[in-house]
Amino acid sequence: MLFILREFCKWLIDVDIFAHPYFYTNLTNKEMRDHKECEINTLKGVYRYMGITMEMTVLSQKKIEKKEFDKIMEDHREWLCDKEKGKRANLEDRDLSEWNLSGIDFSYADMRHVNLSKANLTGANLSHVNLSNGFLHRADIREAIIEGADFSNANLTAAKLEKCKGNRVRFVNASMWDCELQNAVLPRANFFLAKVCDCDYSGADLESAIFTYSDLDNSIFVDTNLKNATFRFAYRTYWCDFKNADMTGTDMLGINIDPKLLKGVKGLYRPLYCPEDGSFIAWKKCREGKVVKLLIPEHAKRKGYSLDSCRASEVVVLEVYDKNGNSVDEASSIRDKKIKYVKGQTVKAKRVDENCYGDVTGIYFVLSREETKNYAEKEDEEKD
Repeated sequence: MLFILREFCKWLIDVDIFAHPYFYTNLTNKEMRDHKECEINTLKGVYRYMGITMEMTVLSQKKIEKKEFDKIMEDHREWLCDKEKGKRANLEDRDLSEWNLSGIDFSYADMRHVNLSKANLTGANLSHVNLSNGFLHRADIREAIIEGADFSNANLTAAKLEKCKGNRVRFVNASMWDCELQNAVLPRANFFLAKVCDCDYSGADLESAIFTYSDLDNSIFVDTNLKNATFRFAYRTYWCDFKNADMTGTDMLGINIDPKLLKGVKGLYRPLYCPEDGSFIAWKKCREGKVVKLLIPEHAKRKGYSLDSCRASEVVVLEVYDKNGNSVDEASSIRDKKIKYVKGQTVKAKRVDENCYGDVTGIYFVLSREETKNYAEKEDEEKD
């Protein structure tokens, strides 16, 4: 099975599957390139290490007999009652895959690198347990108490965490593809850098949770409490479903979302990435390596909630530079060479929809000359 998975990853890389337009609907070209590079590097990493890292994770874990486990937990229960007696449970690197551990009190146990794949942990007490780097693929953790638990760097793919409860739970850099967290109560949970693709958080309480720099592709937050949560610079957010969520005080800086998936949202305020008031200087990459210095007038409509989505209804061309930095008179749009940016003239967009977060209406710009270096000279690179 391992061989088949490795060969499948190799095939995906060889056929360049991520070049298919399906993967890039509604993304800018820079996002497309970054997305493709990220996916291919991920697959290469999986291919390279699947036969090594994953096998080591399993092979290094020690089997444990039921009698030994019962003795460890008996000593742990005694330790929980009196720290001078008994002994704190140490289940580090142990293989408990497919065990029935329902309702057991593991609070404060050391379970780093543990194998709990397909284990039944329903109703268990995992408060303050260290499960970092654990393997919990398809583990059933429904209705468990996970107060202060640490799942950092853990593999929680396809795990079930519905109705679990716990404050300040750490999921930092955890792999959580296809997790089920419906109606979970996890205020102040930390999902920093976590891969939470295709997760279902419907009805969950995630007040003040952290999703900074996490991968949220296709995750569901319908009817979720996201008050004061932060999604700052999370990526692959466009298809996340936030319908009817409470997003009062939620920080959404640097991300794009399909407006259709924000219906019924309460309290969401999205500050613009660019200045909201007054005039300001902006920049634009054009054909032949030319760079245009722009003035966004005070009265111009503007939009953009991320680095790569700033657009305006009109711009004034202040300066035009060729690829060598010399001053020239005009430049042509990368998207449409008929659109000219002539020094001293005003260019107006046909329309700009201020209420649509992910569309491409308006004249595209960036906020610094340095940022123009990130854009290749392709005809479909920018939308004027």
